[in-house]
Amino acid sequence: MASGRTPLLRVAPDAVLLADEPLFRGDVRDLLDEVDRRRGTGRTLVTTPNVDQVLVLRNDEAARRAHARADLRTVDGLPIVALARLLGDHTVRRVTGADLLVACSAASAERGWRIVVTGGAPGTAVRAAERLRTQHPGADIQDVPFPDLTGGEDGGMVVERLRAIRPDVVFLCLGSPKQEAWFLRWEDALPDAVYVGAGAAVDFAAGARRRAPVLVQRLGLEWSWRLLQEPRRLAHRYLVRGPAFLLVVARSLLAARERRPDRA
Repeated sequence: MASGRTPLLRVAPDAVLLADEPLFRGDVRDLLDEVDRRRGTGRTLVTTPNVDQVLVLRNDEAARRAHARADLRTVDGLPIVALARLLGDHTVRRVTGADLLVACSAASAERGWRIVVTGGAPGTAVRAAERLRTQHPGADIQDVPFPDLTGGEDGGMVVERLRAIRPDVVFLCLGSPKQEAWFLRWEDALPDAVYVGAGAAVDFAAGARRRAPVLVQRLGLEWSWRLLQEPRRLAHRYLVRGPAFLLVVARSLLAARERRPDRA
């Protein structure tokens, strides 16, 4: 794991490393192929680090453990992609949990994958599964209610449902780091599947929230769209914590400059 003197993001000869762990390199089709290869081979954890989660990695031990445990780490944040490009890599692409949910739903209809969606407000996963089945006729997409753990309910009931369903891919839409912490807590009891920490993907799929227009996404301004939708919840994340990413950028660029051969 990256030390205080090691930049959070750096480009190695054969990998792009975030906190010393490799990021997935490729687009959503490449990621879908990798998910296909890993189905049924064990418990695969996919994380989708965004700028806020990158900042949390600096001083949160639980977040670092989940980051190190992940099998695949796909970037959800154009600023991270842009920094990788400034460091000389053009293979890292932005692939969000919402993107992967749509792609896996299509794969369910085409290849017979069994998909589970869990998380969100009460009833959200139900609506998400219904809408995805409508959009992808023939898809096997099921919802599993997630209990209110703050009320003392046992998250083990989700494990039992998953073991009965035997899914290929499970979208844990609990928000980070809760979704990763739940996976680590119950990992040994979970059935073999690909588990994706997908945050707000269930809300987008259910129609509870609207994703930013494609142009806004491509300009890297989806954060502003989400801020307008949920100012109370997201203002601190984007307006207070977010600017600290500039320090990550500066340290990463400075470290790369110091490693250049012509400065040896």
